[in-house]
Amino acid sequence: MKISQKLKTLPGIWLAALALGVALGGYFIGDGIYRAMSGRTVTVKGLAERDVVADTAVWNIKINGVGGDLSLLQQQIDHDISEIHSFLIESGFASSDIQNLRVQVRDKYAGYSDSELRNQNNDGRYVIETGVMVRSHNVGLVDSVSRRMGELVRRGITVTEDYSGPIYIFNGLNDIKISMIEQATKNATAAGDQFAKDADARLGKIKSANQGVFSIESRDPTDSWSSNERQSINKKVRVVATITFYLK
Repeated sequence: MKISQKLKTLPGIWLAALALGVALGGYFIGDGIYRAMSGRTVTVKGLAERDVVADTAVWNIKINGVGGDLSLLQQQIDHDISEIHSFLIESGFASSDIQNLRVQVRDKYAGYSDSELRNQNNDGRYVIETGVMVRSHNVGLVDSVSRRMGELVRRGITVTEDYSGPIYIFNGLNDIKISMIEQATKNATAAGDQFAKDADARLGKIKSANQGVFSIESRDPTDSWSSNERQSINKKVRVVATITFYLK
C-alpha cells in the first residue's frame, strides 16, 4: 500500500476509535449512575385479607363404657351407637355422612396374676371406647346439631370428656391465592410510592420480593375457645408480601 493510501485511511480509523471511546465513556457513566441509583432502595410490606367460610365439617362424637362383662358392655355400646345414628338421621344428615369410629377395648387388669385378680373389683375391669364421625359439607347443619348434645344425654348416652365439638375446614385456598397475592403486591406498591414521594424520589423496579406465608385464623376471636381456627366456621385468610424497590 502506498503512503498516500495509508494517510487516506487514518481519519476513518481515528473516527472509529473516537466513536468507540465515546460509547465506552457513555457506558461507564451510565453504569456509574445505575450503580448509584441501585444503592437507594426501600422495603415495604403489603397485607391482603379475606373473610371466608368453612366448606367442610368433621364432627367426632366419642363415647365409652365401663363394665365387668365384656359381652354385655359391647351390647350397651352397640345400643348407644344406634341411638346416635338415629339422632343424626332425624336431624337431617344422610347415612353417607356418618361413619363409625374404631372400637378400642382396654383391660385395666391386663398383666395381673390370678391371685391379684381375685382381690380386684371386676365391675369396672373393661373399658370400650368408640364413637361416630360425621363428615359433611353442610357446615350450618353440623353447627346447629352439635349444639343439641343434651338430646343425646336424655337418651342415656354419655359423651366422653375429651369432646371438643366439630372442626371446620376451608378447602378453597388455592382458588383465592393468586388474587390475594396481587392485592398484597398492589398494597405494597402503594406503600412504596408514598415512601418515595416523602423521600422526594420515584419508585423504580423491584429488586426482590417475598410472598410470605398464607395463614388462616378465626374471624371473630373473643375468647380462648373461639380463637381456635379449627372450631370457627367464619375464618380470615391473610398473606403479607414483602417487596424491595429501587428508588430513582
